[in-house]
Amino acid sequence: MNPEKVLDWREALIRLSDQYFFDLVRLYLGAIKTPFNKQKLIAELSAFLRKKENRERIFLALDDVDKLVLSAVSEMPSPTQQKIVALFSGFLSFPEIYDRILNLEERLLMYRKGDSGNREYALNPLLEDDLAPLLGVAILAKPETSGDPVSAPVRVDDLTLAALYGFFIQNEEAVKNDGTLRKKTLSDLEAAFPQFGGSSGAIPLLISAFMNLGLLVRENGLLKPERGRWEAFARQENAARLAWLVAAAGGHAIREILLARAQTFTDFFFALDPRARYSRHSVHRMSVLFSEKSGKSRTTRSHGRFAAMLLEQSEEIAQQTHGAHPVEAALCFGALVETEGFLCRNSSLSERPQGSAAQPFLVVSPSLSVTLMPGFTLASLLPLVSFMEVRDVQIAGQFEITRKSCMAAFSRGQSAQEMIALLEAHSSRPIPQNVVFSINDWFRSYSAFSLYRGFVMYVEKSRRVAFEKNSSLSSLIRKELAPGVYLLDAEEYEDIAAAFSDAGYEAAPAVSAVPVVRDSIPLPTLRLPPALAGAGGSGAGDAGAGDAGAGDVAQASNENALTGAGWQELRAALFASLDALALPHDIHEVLASRIDRKIIITESQLVAESIRIEKVEARGMDFLGKVRIAEYAISAGSLLEIELEEGEGSRYVLGKPLSTEKKTGDVLLRLITEPDGLSLQISLGKALLVRRIRGSIFSELPAGRI
Repeated sequence: MNPEKVLDWREALIRLSDQYFFDLVRLYLGAIKTPFNKQKLIAELSAFLRKKENRERIFLALDDVDKLVLSAVSEMPSPTQQKIVALFSGFLSFPEIYDRILNLEERLLMYRKGDSGNREYALNPLLEDDLAPLLGVAILAKPETSGDPVSAPVRVDDLTLAALYGFFIQNEEAVKNDGTLRKKTLSDLEAAFPQFGGSSGAIPLLISAFMNLGLLVRENGLLKPERGRWEAFARQENAARLAWLVAAAGGHAIREILLARAQTFTDFFFALDPRARYSRHSVHRMSVLFSEKSGKSRTTRSHGRFAAMLLEQSEEIAQQTHGAHPVEAALCFGALVETEGFLCRNSSLSERPQGSAAQPFLVVSPSLSVTLMPGFTLASLLPLVSFMEVRDVQIAGQFEITRKSCMAAFSRGQSAQEMIALLEAHSSRPIPQNVVFSINDWFRSYSAFSLYRGFVMYVEKSRRVAFEKNSSLSSLIRKELAPGVYLLDAEEYEDIAAAFSDAGYEAAPAVSAVPVVRDSIPLPTLRLPPALAGAGGSGAGDAGAGDAGAGDVAQASNENALTGAGWQELRAALFASLDALALPHDIHEVLASRIDRKIIITESQLVAESIRIEKVEARGMDFLGKVRIAEYAISAGSLLEIELEEGEGSRYVLGKPLSTEKKTGDVLLRLITEPDGLSLQISLGKALLVRRIRGSIFSELPAGRI
């Protein structure tokens, strides 16, 4: 037990208004004798919570939703109402979450910290240690069932990535003026990559990720692959490459945010039990939880004031960018797979590739078609596909060597000799002579007229030998155009400057116009489980290191599961004791409601003196009652639930009332709806029901406490 947390909880009680403080104390201690002392009453309340029998009953009353909300408070950094609502979005409605939070506060399991309007919550420190085994990530993302690990083909594997690289080399005019893919481009991609056919929007999402990572760059209306970045991308591990793609599918962001997204997805992915089958809601919750923890770690890093401001602004912009949710992107790219109606981790990303004596190979036919068999790494595929046109990519890849594809490769500096050598190095049989002849013939035709684009350097005769023998400078030479005239293999001026610096020169020669400088820094390395690190980008290791925590947590969840039968027995006993008291009907109903809300857990709490009767709802013709409830809700800061007639039925509005305006024969109520924040004006005279959702001891405004 942390003494500082206990002190914080006690101070939270002290901050309550007298009326609500005493209401809370009466719930658990009964009638309060005067004179009283708040510190002494808090000590008595603490003693109530420390009593073994009371603690057991408090924990016995916990149901699955209680554990979900308490686990969110336990696991999330700075858990606010807004974050908790976001975590359970699609699983629990806002009214359900709001009501459960208030209920858990009144049951003393959690409390609101500080006086700020953020509604940040914490577990009751007197119960936190005993609650810990019942809560955790395994509760928030509890598997529905389990089975053997599922190993499925990854949609975005090395062959697919290389084929897409080759496709955009040959099809640079792929986008419209607004940056979207042309209809023909999309049609050609869908035909060449049938694995994406059943997933609407998968190809545009993947292309968007390429652009956000700088692998594809828009330039003068063209969409061009950046070869250097692709080569750096190929050096990443398979699992890391997929994490970067999922991160970039979330929308455009600066490098630091992309790195945080990719690392967050990696941590989330390897925290999933490979044998578990999860509901979609559970996987989404786990993803949100890891994202929240990642955001907290970024804010705690040391940044300069200006850098911190820029990072904060970039995060806000990134949040406003409409991108894919990481879970949906992972499903789209094949990191997560759907089986038996549940989601599970694709274990092929965490399996060490099986050793084989056979090397990957390709087959070249006399018709100039090329079949690339499975097993090639992305790094070895990039130079191969750069002079072919993609036709069909499934388990193997079907490509074609064409005049157009070879001419494009020649313009990038590849020679016929290099192409033929690449084919011969990987072919399982001799290359057909007509293929060799065609490539050489096309190269002779191309070489008859040469148009180069790039850096050209002239070196005077006395320095040519030294220039060509210097390893740093000679590495720049792509082609000698004439004696002393060299076409340089450098896309950026900085590459030339670095080579001259390595050679011992103070500065490189100046140029009349420096080209646009692009960020060529390679992607940072992600933290992977030890078994995966160093797998060399050709596959991933086993899941042993990444799965240990997930298995332990799941086992702890099973060991601590409660059936709920114990609470039903206790509830029946409490109702029997209540009935035996023969209390007036209104008092009986209030105490019965407290039992159902699990606030009353012992017979000693069944006392009439703990009740302050108040009207919380009014219906139909009770116009004055509806007005009074609305006005009290405004002063107390309570939410209102209002039923309105609509067509043949009715609809409900939940919101925070702000003001009332009297009209002839009516009163108009202005309120802000929850959780969408819309402003509405409602006629109380026409309302079928006005119900005040009584705020918890910790949430209503002091102004309404009378």
